Amino acid sequence: MKRHRVLPIIFCLAVLFPARHWVRAQTVNEDQPQKEKVHLISAQLAEMYELFGISYRKVTGPARFLHNDTYILCDTAIWNTADNVIDAVGNVEIIQKGTRLKGETIHYIGDLNTAEVRGKIVELLDEEGNRLHTQRLNFNTKDSIGYFFNGGSMVDSGGTILESRRGYYYSKEKLFCFYEHVEMGTDTLKVKSDSLYYHSDLNLAEFWGNVQAWHTDGFLTADQGTYERNNELFHFMDNVFIRTDEQEITAKEVHYDRLNNSGVLKHNVQVRDSTQQILILGDRFEFRRNPDWAQVTQEPVFITYEVDRETNRKDSLFLRADTLLVFTSTYGQMDSLERVRAFARQDIPVKSKPADSAQSVILPDSTTAIPSSATVDTEISDTKVAAKDSIPDPGDETVSHFLRSDSLEIQTFLIKTDSVFLAEVKHRGDSLFNTMEVHFFYGYSNVKVYKSDFQSVCDSMVFNSIDSVLRQYGKPVLWNQESQLSADSIQFRFSRDSLYRVDFLSKAFLISEEEKIFFHQIKADLMYAHVRDNDVFRFDALKNVKALFYIPEDSIITSLNIKECEDMNVFLKERRAERIIYRKSVKSDMIPLYELKKEQERLSDFNWRAPERPSDRYSITSRKVVNDPPQPISWYKEPLFPYTLKYFPLVHARPSTLGSHTTIEAVKELNRRELENRTDPFIPIQETPVTPVLKQETDAVKKEKQRIPDNARRITPVLQRKQLQIQEIE
Repeated sequence: MKRHRVLPIIFCLAVLFPARHWVRAQTVNEDQPQKEKVHLISAQLAEMYELFGISYRKVTGPARFLHNDTYILCDTAIWNTADNVIDAVGNVEIIQKGTRLKGETIHYIGDLNTAEVRGKIVELLDEEGNRLHTQRLNFNTKDSIGYFFNGGSMVDSGGTILESRRGYYYSKEKLFCFYEHVEMGTDTLKVKSDSLYYHSDLNLAEFWGNVQAWHTDGFLTADQGTYERNNELFHFMDNVFIRTDEQEITAKEVHYDRLNNSGVLKHNVQVRDSTQQILILGDRFEFRRNPDWAQVTQEPVFITYEVDRETNRKDSLFLRADTLLVFTSTYGQMDSLERVRAFARQDIPVKSKPADSAQSVILPDSTTAIPSSATVDTEISDTKVAAKDSIPDPGDETVSHFLRSDSLEIQTFLIKTDSVFLAEVKHRGDSLFNTMEVHFFYGYSNVKVYKSDFQSVCDSMVFNSIDSVLRQYGKPVLWNQESQLSADSIQFRFSRDSLYRVDFLSKAFLISEEEKIFFHQIKADLMYAHVRDNDVFRFDALKNVKALFYIPEDSIITSLNIKECEDMNVFLKERRAERIIYRKSVKSDMIPLYELKKEQERLSDFNWRAPERPSDRYSITSRKVVNDPPQPISWYKEPLFPYTLKYFPLVHARPSTLGSHTTIEAVKELNRRELENRTDPFIPIQETPVTPVLKQETDAVKKEKQRIPDNARRITPVLQRKQLQIQEIE
């Protein structure tokens, strides 16, 4: 014991010696490799004493220890040199390259390279300025891995909040891993998930399992995702569901660039607009905001539906094309020529008076829109009829001009959509006219339409809100019950979202099947179908009209009636021809079937395109419509950030953090989670056995027990790149 008492005197002399104000020492376990020994770098005083046969060193300071290139700082330490264990208190710190740990006490086990840091607040600070607060944190100085449990919260240099019940910190990879009760919050985003990886050097978060996100624009759920804060890039994958005030979106993969207000949805995309009763399906949906622009490719489908208030039946229209394009512009941004053409196409529907009975031919009821028993021809003055019926009479040259202009307009638009249209255009003056919004809809290449009462195919279709005209091009054809109508161009005219007329421009042709053998036919330069309450009540054929009607007698077709005139009007009631008017240069001929020649059965340019007709909605698409979200929206609860309330109360008090919730709810949640801390912190909650298993542990088992549980990390592409870089450096 005398020998032991000499040591304090030696240390005191060393302190007083002017050339050595610090004492340097090392462990007495000479059998350990040099790199595994704990070194005492400096202290004010070191005393050696013995307790229960074990030698200890009491170091007072401030004191500094070194092990695994890591400094351990404290005010006082008890050093068990035999077991290579240090218990330090008072201003304790662990300093390693890129990492600084602060607490109230440290229990350092040199053989396990583990520092158990405890305190009312234990702070981990990395070189990026991220601060992790907890009360219990174990740090492996050799592998540079930290493990916190029983709750912790981190605030990064940009103000992002991340918290969980337990987690890991990997200094070499600059990676934080959070598990159980994971919550993340920024000024615009709140996320909950089962696990979250945060790459502090990249400001990149990766999350998995039951991902729920609340954004200023809406709510989202997914199985996994990433968030890159520097560039405000979001990427969500697997069972993605998004809900906003106006839309519900499902997809397998979502990319969103918040800075540019643009994104891409991929694989089994469904966008439901509840305000307009519209659905859009496809495998690739690209969009931009301000102005709104969306393009759907890879088997896109457009669906609009109406619900009958009396029967509650839903009638849907299905439209497909190789590409669907929807966007918003302003009058000022539009091409001036395109704007002039749109205004020229505008037409205000005029309610016309029905023709006098003396000027018409009364027909018996027919099951089709084509008269089947007309036997009287009536010729009427053009001037008189035009005054009464307000029937437009454009010439062939005008019609041809409009068709050429519209076709050129579409081709020009498809070339310059992504450049000229979206470019910054300066205009002289700033008027309401220039800033008013215009909505466009384009579908091109292999367009098909199916509705229960009509079907259609064409090469492309265009709609804008200036003229409210939906135009079809590229050999368009329309089917309604037994009738087929075609022309070089078909235009659907709308007023206040209601269809009031369909125009068949240039080479209009109507064919109606009778008994699958005979075909009623009308051919003209122009045709107009007038619609009221979603039903055709009048049909006009103008310029060079030719018609073939098969006439029955006692329900048997016996003859063919051939008609020629300049104009013809057919009035319908309950989809049956009730009255026909023929005008100017009327010619008529009746031929019995037994005298009918083969070439007389068809008008020129006859083309029965029934094989192209969509038979049902599955002819348009086999995609399934998702009607219900994965879970009721009320099932999801926004993050409360209770650990942040405990460790960063000032950050938690920010309005952007707390959102619509109250501090009282966060306190209740914190108390509930504190009860979970009674379980083993090294076992995840979901893996904790219901009945604790009592097991006698030997000293060897206790010594081998890991102070930091093994963590099977997901090797993501980002983490894999980092590990390869670390290997190259080492």
